[in-house]
Amino acid sequence: MADSAGQPREGKRMKPGFLPVYAVELLFREEPKLDVSNILHNIHHRIKRTAINTGPFRETEQVENEALQRKETTGSDNFELAAVFYHPDYSIAFTDAEVPAQTRLFQPRPIREELNWDSVLQQSWKWEGGAKRLGEYRYAVTLCDWYAAMLPFVRRMEMFQAVLASVIETTGCDAVYWQPSGQLVDAGAFLTAYPTEPLYGALNVRVYQMQRQDEVLVDTLGLSSLGIPDIQCRVVGLTPDRVIPMIYGASYYLYGSGGEVADGQLLGGAGLRWLCEQQPSVLAPERIVVDLNPGHPYYAGTQTEDPVGFEPEEEEEDEGSGYRLREEDGTEFRSEREYRIQEQKASPPGSRNSEEREEAGASNGNDGRQS
Repeated sequence: MADSAGQPREGKRMKPGFLPVYAVELLFREEPKLDVSNILHNIHHRIKRTAINTGPFRETEQVENEALQRKETTGSDNFELAAVFYHPDYSIAFTDAEVPAQTRLFQPRPIREELNWDSVLQQSWKWEGGAKRLGEYRYAVTLCDWYAAMLPFVRRMEMFQAVLASVIETTGCDAVYWQPSGQLVDAGAFLTAYPTEPLYGALNVRVYQMQRQDEVLVDTLGLSSLGIPDIQCRVVGLTPDRVIPMIYGASYYLYGSGGEVADGQLLGGAGLRWLCEQQPSVLAPERIVVDLNPGHPYYAGTQTEDPVGFEPEEEEEDEGSGYRLREEDGTEFRSEREYRIQEQKASPPGSRNSEEREEAGASNGNDGRQS
């Protein structure tokens, strides 16, 4: 649950995975010269009411940078502020004062040579150029927010991305290491995508092959850092490209609905709805996630009920699972292969599948839990 200010808490404690300080690192081949006046000018196009402080900074502000040193970082631990931007339109109300949320930009620092990027590259699905391109970068510039943890997460991300876009445009940065989601993204792709994809960069969908044959786990990383439950789905007999659209659909549903979800609710995308239940995450980092259940025989997790979208067949006309995959419009499929075939072409009129769809469409009601 989130409190009245939108800050995710469990009692008096922060939810596991939530980040009071949200940070990304902009990567550069050559040491950039930060023109903070031009950056402010670009920010004003997106957030009109923004003020700037370029220093000298108080010693306490330098000490506060220890919050960043506790996080994984590509550069040295010598954090030096370049500018602090104040955003009165994104203010936080405390008992005795109202404080504008901030974004903080740090001076360039050399990237540490000993960093192991292998795991990041493996799960950076949007990244093009691989290790060769990554090896070209020599400097990192950190951008983080401050006093923003109590903002509703949509507002927090809106503010942060506006400033990030302005910094990218001004500095000519072409790569961003998104710490909370553990991925690399192309800076130009971010500029194109973020106005219509508010979770671009902030949401990473990861794919892991499990020990059991044909078992795959697909999960998200990055939502918990904003106070939204991450999502996982553990399946056999379903390829990742069938699971990933469901994960994205559920993620954006949670982002747009306040991050609240109830056990037994149906979530998903691509015309399908899968049963959800909050569970501990299978993979690190440790957090509570929304577990999606596509039903027998595909589900490999620990939920005990099949979702509404899977029903036993009344007639045993062929060998198979005994269950059918049902789309939202009532269309049923006996197997993943049949689902793929039907995606490419419609069944001819009068066929058995057409009759089943008509019957299913007449009986497939909304139980009030679907997103």
